[in-house]
Amino acid sequence: MNIRNLFPDKIALRLDESEQVDMVLGDGARDRGALADHISPIPEMGAGVAYMRLEASPEPVRVRAAYVSDADIRAMVAQYGEAA
Repeated sequence: MNIRNLFPDKIALRLDESEQVDMVLGDGARDRGALADHISPIPEMGAGVAYMRLEASPEPVRVRAAYVSDADIRAMVAQYGEAA
């Protein structure tokens, strides 16, 4: 993909193979700790986990967004009702 380098910040969610980490985040990212191929496929463990690399730094950073399960959403709807 020749447009990949047009995006200064890069994010890798769960990947299938270790080689894909360097393809997404740049050469050597996996050796520097971006283990995106080890992110769990189990939603409660791996949902929202990613590695990102910002343009200003070659070091990857592990990040995690909040995970809200379907059961959590149903409980919130039951407690607070549907939005008007």
